[in-house]
Amino acid sequence: MSVFSLLLLTLFTGCVHKMKPVPLTPYHWQVEYDGGGSVQFNPDGSGDIVFQPKEPKTSGQTFATLLLLKDTVDRPLKNYAVKIEVTTVKQLREATPNEWEVFWFFGNYRKVQGENKTANYFLVKPNVGTELGRVFDETGQHFLKTSELGELQIGKRHTFVIVKEKQSWILFQDGKQIMEYHGEQMPEALYDQAGSFGLYSEDALVRIHSFSYQAL
Repeated sequence: MSVFSLLLLTLFTGCVHKMKPVPLTPYHWQVEYDGGGSVQFNPDGSGDIVFQPKEPKTSGQTFATLLLLKDTVDRPLKNYAVKIEVTTVKQLREATPNEWEVFWFFGNYRKVQGENKTANYFLVKPNVGTELGRVFDETGQHFLKTSELGELQIGKRHTFVIVKEKQSWILFQDGKQIMEYHGEQMPEALYDQAGSFGLYSEDALVRIHSFSYQAL
């Protein structure tokens, strides 16, 4: 673990007691789009959010769901620590699912009327590793870093901790550091803008068990 990682981990550990748990209710989460599928709050009394877009029937089809945290829509954040407990329950493409058809996290998400949406994102792929990048416009994507560390198991509950401070990003999965990134100039920079948090699924059934965060 690098010196920077230790500093960020110390920073995160010091603010854990200040982290704000967010109830998983429609009052706190805004459905930006459902991909033709469903978003369920507190199904079977679990207290979770369960969401899935429409099932793709052909190789050319893809569907996505995005929920935004209302607190950060109203009060956008630049720098933060986030903790998410999440299960990618099932990939919906029956034939051969793509490795990115899992849960994604969006940070610094911004969509202003008359402008295009932008966000930083990460996803952990089944048996492939971890990906960090930027999304923009409707379908634009720029990869910033990939790592062989991190492994998503379909149907297993995972805990992710993200710390973003200016141009630095660090990610932990189940208590183990799996990625560290330091942005420079565009196009290799992170979006360092005040924005909202997003819970995203691309062609996958996802269950969110808990979410908490702290502004840095």
